[in-house]
Amino acid sequence: MTLPVRRASRRRPPAVRRASAGIPARRIAAGVVAIAAGAAIYGTVASPAFQLRQVEVQGTTYTSQASVDAALGLAASPYPNVFSIDTAHLRRSLLALPTVTGAQLAVELPDRLVVRIDERRPILVWASSGSRWLVDVDGLVMAAAPAGDPAESALPVFADDRTGRTPLSPGKTIDATDLAVARLLGALTPRTLGSRSSALTFEITNADGFTVSTGPSGWLAIFGMYTATLRSPDLIPAQAQCLKSLLAQVGERKISTVYLFPEGDQCGTFITR
Repeated sequence: MTLPVRRASRRRPPAVRRASAGIPARRIAAGVVAIAAGAAIYGTVASPAFQLRQVEVQGTTYTSQASVDAALGLAASPYPNVFSIDTAHLRRSLLALPTVTGAQLAVELPDRLVVRIDERRPILVWASSGSRWLVDVDGLVMAAAPAGDPAESALPVFADDRTGRTPLSPGKTIDATDLAVARLLGALTPRTLGSRSSALTFEITNADGFTVSTGPSGWLAIFGMYTATLRSPDLIPAQAQCLKSLLAQVGERKISTVYLFPEGDQCGTFITR
């Protein structure tokens, strides 16, 4: 039996559609939106409606407006657009000022920059070479003490009349031992010493070191010189107690000068009027 021979049929392969070489509509739309957004941003940045016109500084007592302006770099006119202000950079510049411990900056649309400053607090005034400086708890020279400031008048003033000292300026620090002595002596008041005087005067000289007095017509107490190792400021509480006992026993009106060198049961010597 002979089977018929089947011839293979020739089928055409399915047609494949090629993608169009043109740009899809979605991409065109996205590009148009991006261009429009860029134009809008440029228009906003360039618009005079958002040019900085107001700079408000808050929290300053010892930081001058001039130093703030210099740190911000906004003193020159015209002011920049508020969207171009780098607040992080300006904050770092403000923190470099000796009086500043913290700063916050906020842009308020359309044309305002608010600067809030946290300042160091002075604990004493250091007077030397004809200048009076505000000094904080770390011994940092903050700024010149403003004349007639009620807050400054309540601080103890140390008149440093020693020669050969390095001149002070904002940003520098006073000697660590001097600071330790000043903090202990500055805490003394006429009341803590049992004195009827209205105020105490603090002075530092080459001859006597640190002294405390009640003025030209009062008594003078010589506390002396101190070093970090040989004669520590830790001696001061005992000296202050000796001075208080002496004023109570002899009477401050009878005392002219006291040399406070506590040793054993002895407090030192004194000169009567």
